[in-house]
Amino acid sequence: MTRYRGNRLNTESLWYGLYNKSIELGMWNPEALMDEIGFEEDKEIWQNLDDKEKEQVRRILVAFLDGEFEVGDDAVHHLQTIMDAPCLEDNEMKQMYMTSFALTEHKHTQFLDIYIENVMDGFDDYTDLNPRGEARVPIVEATGVGEVYEHQGRLTAKASETHDPVDIARAAACYHLDVEGILARTGFFAINKMSANAPLPLLNRGFKFISTDEGRHLTHGVRLLQELLEKERNGEPEYQGVGDAIVEVLNEDTPPMAEFAYMITDSVDDPLDVGFSNLLMRGGEFVDGMYNESLDLDYDSMEYVERIRHRYQDIDDSEIQADLEKLREEYQVKRGA
Repeated sequence: MTRYRGNRLNTESLWYGLYNKSIELGMWNPEALMDEIGFEEDKEIWQNLDDKEKEQVRRILVAFLDGEFEVGDDAVHHLQTIMDAPCLEDNEMKQMYMTSFALTEHKHTQFLDIYIENVMDGFDDYTDLNPRGEARVPIVEATGVGEVYEHQGRLTAKASETHDPVDIARAAACYHLDVEGILARTGFFAINKMSANAPLPLLNRGFKFISTDEGRHLTHGVRLLQELLEKERNGEPEYQGVGDAIVEVLNEDTPPMAEFAYMITDSVDDPLDVGFSNLLMRGGEFVDGMYNESLDLDYDSMEYVERIRHRYQDIDDSEIQADLEKLREEYQVKRGA
């Protein structure tokens, strides 16, 4: 809480507090960080990794890069509009926070894109093809994580048009709980596990800043959903269906999230010992913490775990590498190469 009071600004608002924290903690400069630490040590460590270790690091980072690009795009085009919905309270402060929110999402893209370009050799990228149009990065397209990002885009676009509380709940559940919550937090876990065997100093330092930013984003999403759920539980007709919608989105996103976990572990033999089971249980803990403890939805987190296990059994025999090669050939044709 701030000591100061404003006239036009509600300085007692949670969202004013998040905005203030963004100024205090979120104004890190990716290029200044690169100047301070440099690429040299990361490059040396990267060159000494074997091919499978490189592939595993690349898959984790590419999934983050594509996701950050997508969430940044939605933050600019849709979330700002959603925060103006008449069904929400404290709209001005929510929109004020969104300005810093969008900035941090784009900084994450900036850091990862420049890092990958300057540290990794032979990076498999197709950024000249629009990620929301013709093609996305092959590693992401070949697995289910791309489906989650597309789902997020559709839901946030719809909610920005309708301003319906149930639509907003679906969009926030996908964006904040599933993408920024389960996907990102299990991804951070993978980065931390990976750092024991591939201690890339610049990458690890950058992810500490990214993780701090995402913590504020997650707080925003949870409190936004709490606001909608409170009105549903008070019996307000317009908000009925909010709780069911949140759970439905989780169930829709679970199978492709399982593919993400498989993509960064067992599909590449997991040489850096991230552990599919570790990601599975970590995701279950986040589901229990966000959906049950924070939102009081009484969702059986073991149902989530079982859905992931079943999806893992389905995809364990899939040919990820063959899918990647097919996509690379298709993208080359789209480039006119």
